[in-house]
Amino acid sequence: MALFLSNSCVGQEKWLIKNPDSFDYFITTEIKDGGIIGKTRNNALKDIVGGFKFTLAKIGTSVEYPEIVYFKGPLNGNVFSGNFQMIFSQKRFSGLIKNDSILITLTNKNGSKTKISGIRIKEIKPIRDYAKTFNEIFKLTENNIYNQSFLRSKDWREFKKRMNDISERINDDLELQIAFSAFARDFPFSHYNLYKASPKNNTENTNADFAKINEINSKTCVLKVKSFSGSKEQMESLICVIDDKNYQNLIIDLRDNPGGNHLSAFPLAEYIIDKPIVAGVFPNKNWYKEFDRMPNKEDYSKFTEFSGGTMNDWFDKANRNYGLYFKVVPSINHFKGKVYVLTNKGTGSTCEPFVYGLKHHNYATIIGEHTAGAMLSSNEFNLENGITLRIPLNDYITYSGERIDKNGIEPNIKVESEKALEYTLNKIIE
Repeated sequence: MALFLSNSCVGQEKWLIKNPDSFDYFITTEIKDGGIIGKTRNNALKDIVGGFKFTLAKIGTSVEYPEIVYFKGPLNGNVFSGNFQMIFSQKRFSGLIKNDSILITLTNKNGSKTKISGIRIKEIKPIRDYAKTFNEIFKLTENNIYNQSFLRSKDWREFKKRMNDISERINDDLELQIAFSAFARDFPFSHYNLYKASPKNNTENTNADFAKINEINSKTCVLKVKSFSGSKEQMESLICVIDDKNYQNLIIDLRDNPGGNHLSAFPLAEYIIDKPIVAGVFPNKNWYKEFDRMPNKEDYSKFTEFSGGTMNDWFDKANRNYGLYFKVVPSINHFKGKVYVLTNKGTGSTCEPFVYGLKHHNYATIIGEHTAGAMLSSNEFNLENGITLRIPLNDYITYSGERIDKNGIEPNIKVESEKALEYTLNKIIE
């Protein structure tokens, strides 16, 4: 039976919210004057970022209540709707309170729905010992991060101090994630993240929907790669389709592709090139402990060669000695037409050595926007009770001696992201 809530009722209820895609968090709801208001801990965001930054952000955003979570709307019985705000973004939502449960459906920009739910609780108390969690984060980072000199920096000391200072005030895992992201956002490297652990942490998992082919006409096709999360065999199957059609123009769309792993990236690179390429080197912490510089071409003999294999093979070789370098060898058949690669600021990680190599060796014309500048080799470490910490284990330096991380790659032709495909079809391909 649904719990009927009188519109004249004034009172507060506490809930533990569980989001399948994110961390758990607490909200408090208040029913008053025919409406409902829900919010996370008062001033939690201000506690994390500090009063000055909070005020600046509040001035610069159109969000009325810049808290971690805030929603309000009219209440009709036990049904409500309105605006759901998280940090500095907002969505429309609908909700239902039934017995001791609260159900909320969020409407995303693309029209899709995200459902979150919660259970009524008597009191709010910290989900875990956050001081202990922070200490585990510090220990894992210090034992594994490639950039050991960073651990002696003022930034790392301040990060540890701020995390320890706020540990007594944090109530839930969403606050933990936001504090971590706020404090680490300006570090001089990428791939340092805290997120909810996946049910299965298997480095060989693949995504069948990672890429698809769209034929423009008999001469031209677009290979849209949403992420490099497919298998070697899946990419080779798509390559066979392209090869059989004998296209003259291949457009590889990497816009908003956050990266992935080498399993599906290697076959695509091998199909495009016609001679072996040494793409770059991945020095680990051992290199930087011994040498106070980036490796150069003369140093490659000190590293292990990698030219294909499983993800376990990759991590094994990347962690050995000083790290590895990867070499891409052309496949028997290679594409003989013109290649164009579309990029934007969301093109990152595994995409970037691919983009850099094709641009540097003149195998493709890069069209669009500057890439993300997020290219390191990293791995996941599981903390207690469903938390995953990603740590960069290897730096990445191109064969020509450039670091892509925090720098990105400039396209050959600058075009706004949303216009890049149209530009390529209309201006480049005749």
